[in-house]
Amino acid sequence: MINTYLTKLDDLIFTAEEIVNIEILRRTIWDTELEKIGIYRYKIYFFDGSFVELTERLVEQAGSFKRTKYRYHWQDKEGRLLKRWDNANHHPEIDTFPHHLHDGSDGNVAPHREVSGFEVLSIIIEVIG
Repeated sequence: MINTYLTKLDDLIFTAEEIVNIEILRRTIWDTELEKIGIYRYKIYFFDGSFVELTERLVEQAGSFKRTKYRYHWQDKEGRLLKRWDNANHHPEIDTFPHHLHDGSDGNVAPHREVSGFEVLSIIIEVIG
Protein backbone atom coordinates (compact mmCIF):
# COMPACT_ATOMS: atom_id res chain seq x y z
CA MET A 1 0.00 0.00 0.00
CA ILE A 2 2.77 2.48 0.88
CA ASN A 3 4.76 1.51 -2.21
CA THR A 4 1.67 1.84 -4.41
CA TYR A 5 0.87 5.28 -2.98
CA LEU A 6 4.45 6.53 -3.44
CA THR A 7 4.55 5.20 -7.01
CA LYS A 8 1.31 7.07 -7.79
CA LEU A 9 2.76 10.26 -6.27
CA ASP A 10 6.03 9.85 -8.21
CA ASP A 11 4.13 9.26 -11.45
CA LEU A 12 2.29 12.56 -10.98
CA ILE A 13 5.51 14.41 -10.14
CA PHE A 14 7.44 13.11 -13.14
CA THR A 15 4.63 13.63 -15.68
CA ALA A 16 3.25 17.05 -14.65
CA GLU A 17 4.38 19.75 -17.06
CA GLU A 18 4.00 22.40 -14.32
CA ILE A 19 6.84 20.84 -12.28
CA VAL A 20 10.34 21.99 -13.23
CA ASN A 21 12.44 20.41 -10.46
CA ILE A 22 12.24 18.14 -7.44
CA GLU A 23 14.51 17.64 -4.46
CA ILE A 24 14.07 14.38 -2.59
CA LEU A 25 15.09 15.43 0.90
CA ARG A 26 14.08 12.14 2.49
CA ARG A 27 12.51 8.88 1.45
CA THR A 28 12.72 5.99 3.87
CA ILE A 29 10.67 2.82 4.26
CA TRP A 30 11.04 0.46 7.21
CA ASP A 31 9.45 -2.95 6.92
CA THR A 32 9.11 -4.91 10.15
CA GLU A 33 7.10 -8.00 10.90
CA LEU A 34 4.36 -5.87 12.47
CA GLU A 35 4.12 -2.85 10.19
CA LYS A 36 5.61 -0.90 7.34
CA ILE A 37 6.46 2.78 7.92
CA GLY A 38 7.23 5.23 5.15
CA ILE A 39 8.49 8.78 5.55
CA TYR A 40 9.18 11.13 2.70
CA ARG A 41 9.94 14.80 2.25
CA TYR A 42 9.98 16.32 -1.23
CA LYS A 43 10.55 19.89 -2.33
CA ILE A 44 8.84 20.46 -5.65
CA TYR A 45 9.36 23.55 -7.83
CA PHE A 46 6.80 24.83 -10.33
CA PHE A 47 7.20 26.86 -13.53
CA ASP A 48 5.66 29.96 -11.85
CA GLY A 49 8.48 30.06 -9.26
CA SER A 50 6.38 28.70 -6.40
CA PHE A 51 7.30 25.52 -4.58
CA VAL A 52 5.76 23.04 -2.17
CA GLU A 53 7.31 20.87 0.50
CA LEU A 54 5.41 17.62 0.88
CA THR A 55 6.08 15.62 4.05
CA GLU A 56 4.18 12.53 5.13
CA ARG A 57 4.56 9.70 7.61
CA LEU A 58 2.65 6.66 6.41
CA VAL A 59 1.88 3.45 8.31
CA GLU A 60 0.71 0.18 6.82
CA GLN A 61 -0.42 -2.41 9.34
CA ALA A 62 -2.71 -5.45 9.22
CA GLY A 63 -4.09 -4.51 5.82
CA SER A 64 -4.77 -0.87 6.68
CA PHE A 65 -3.02 2.29 5.53
CA LYS A 66 -3.00 5.59 7.40
CA ARG A 67 -1.24 8.93 7.34
CA THR A 68 -0.09 9.64 10.89
CA LYS A 69 1.69 12.93 10.18
CA TYR A 70 1.60 15.32 7.26
CA ARG A 71 2.62 18.83 6.27
CA TYR A 72 2.29 20.36 2.81
CA HIS A 73 3.76 23.86 2.71
CA TRP A 74 3.23 25.90 -0.49
CA GLN A 75 5.09 29.21 -0.97
CA ASP A 76 5.30 31.73 -3.79
CA LYS A 77 8.59 32.66 -5.45
CA GLU A 78 9.18 35.41 -2.85
CA GLY A 79 8.88 32.88 -0.02
CA ARG A 80 5.42 33.99 1.17
CA LEU A 81 3.09 31.32 2.47
CA LEU A 82 0.27 30.53 0.08
CA LYS A 83 -1.20 27.56 1.93
CA ARG A 84 -0.12 24.94 4.44
CA TRP A 85 -2.17 21.85 5.12
CA ASP A 86 -1.14 19.91 8.23
CA ASN A 87 -2.24 17.86 11.19
CA ALA A 88 -0.02 19.40 13.85
CA ASN A 89 -1.64 19.18 17.25
CA HIS A 90 -1.91 22.95 17.84
CA HIS A 91 -5.42 24.14 16.93
CA PRO A 92 -7.92 22.24 19.14
CA GLU A 93 -10.52 24.95 18.53
CA ILE A 94 -10.89 23.85 14.88
CA ASP A 95 -13.79 21.49 14.11
CA THR A 96 -11.56 19.23 12.03
CA PHE A 97 -8.81 19.08 14.69
CA PRO A 98 -6.04 18.15 14.21
CA HIS A 99 -6.49 18.62 10.43
CA HIS A 100 -6.42 22.24 9.28
CA LEU A 101 -5.28 24.74 6.66
CA HIS A 102 -3.17 27.88 7.04
CA ASP A 103 -4.48 30.03 4.21
CA GLY A 104 -2.18 32.89 3.21
CA SER A 105 -0.60 33.28 6.66
CA ASP A 106 0.16 31.26 9.77
CA GLY A 107 -2.55 33.18 11.64
CA ASN A 108 -5.32 32.50 9.14
CA VAL A 109 -6.31 28.97 10.21
CA ALA A 110 -9.32 27.20 8.76
CA PRO A 111 -10.89 23.77 9.24
CA HIS A 112 -9.92 21.27 6.57
CA ARG A 113 -10.34 17.56 6.11
CA GLU A 114 -7.33 15.25 6.02
CA VAL A 115 -5.62 15.37 2.62
CA SER A 116 -2.81 13.44 1.00
CA GLY A 117 0.30 14.77 -0.65
CA PHE A 118 -1.06 13.45 -3.95
CA GLU A 119 -4.29 15.45 -3.50
CA VAL A 120 -2.44 18.65 -2.56
CA LEU A 121 -0.05 18.34 -5.48
CA SER A 122 -3.02 17.81 -7.82
CA ILE A 123 -4.73 20.91 -6.39
CA ILE A 124 -1.63 23.06 -6.87
CA ILE A 125 -1.11 21.82 -10.43
CA GLU A 126 -4.73 22.67 -11.23
CA VAL A 127 -4.43 26.17 -9.69
CA ILE A 128 -1.22 27.15 -11.49
CA GLY A 129 -1.86 25.22 -14.72
